[in-house]
Amino acid sequence: MNVAQLSGAWLDYWTARAEGMQAEVKRACGMDWCQVDVQSVGYIQYQPSDNWHIAAPIAERQRYVTYPRVREDGKLEWLAESQMNPVFHGIMVDESPKVAICRLRVAEAFGFEVEQCA
Repeated sequence: MNVAQLSGAWLDYWTARAEGMQAEVKRACGMDWCQVDVQSVGYIQYQPSDNWHIAAPIAERQRYVTYPRVREDGKLEWLAESQMNPVFHGIMVDESPKVAICRLRVAEAFGFEVEQCA
């Protein structure tokens, strides 16, 4: 699957994997979420694509630059770019800067395609 198309729980899952965590996508009551095992706490919901407290430290540590751009239709979109990485250079775009950051982290770790999970 193209990383630029990842969203929701599957984007969170692949971001967790890129961060070196063991992750699972769980489903209940028609909703999916990503669950990771934190040794000192146990299982927690992991949502970097929706939580600045998780996405911002990733962007800072990986030295990603995020900036807004106005599309031709007038809507705002965000770009996340890995300018300072000598080995990987990529850009991801989304209406949410957190989603763009997560997609960029996944692409940096695994390339621009990941296996599609059922």
